[in-house]
Amino acid sequence: MFMRRQPLSRGEQLRRLLWPRMGLRRQGRYYIIKVARIQGSPHSIALGLALGVFLGFTPFVGLHVPLCMGVAWLVRARMMAAVVGTLIANPWTYPAIWFATYRLGCLLLGMSPGEGEGPHLSLTFLIDHPLQLFLPMLVGGGLLGGVLGPLTYLVANPLIALYQQRRADRRRLVMRKRTKGWE
Repeated sequence: MFMRRQPLSRGEQLRRLLWPRMGLRRQGRYYIIKVARIQGSPHSIALGLALGVFLGFTPFVGLHVPLCMGVAWLVRARMMAAVVGTLIANPWTYPAIWFATYRLGCLLLGMSPGEGEGPHLSLTFLIDHPLQLFLPMLVGGGLLGGVLGPLTYLVANPLIALYQQRRADRRRLVMRKRTKGWE
């Protein structure tokens, strides 16, 4: 029923993943409106968004969504907002996030990046020493997520409350106009 007549080719699917048909700016606005329209208190929505941002910086690629849904359920945050928050980690931002979390983790743990292999990482080093990559990314991602998650909450909570209040005011105004017309 909701299928395309002509399925998209693999190349077209990849292109749409990397560059949405509606454009990146419009796609971003779309997600902002989707988050603001989630039913719930501004606190639970902002908390879910902050959890998603925090978990988006962890090196658990592929587990971001299940993890954020589980944690959101535990702390009674909105799961959909948490899922949207994980979108901070996407194909456009992964390289920057991974680089920043790895370098910060190495700095905090007193390690040099790619110890024994010189100043750069090689694929053989990563395969032979997975914990030397994972541990710094976990520590660095925890710190970056620990800073950006609460910051997301502090910014999102009042903005969502303001949006919900204005939306409720607009609905009341429309209802008043409709009831006036019936008199």
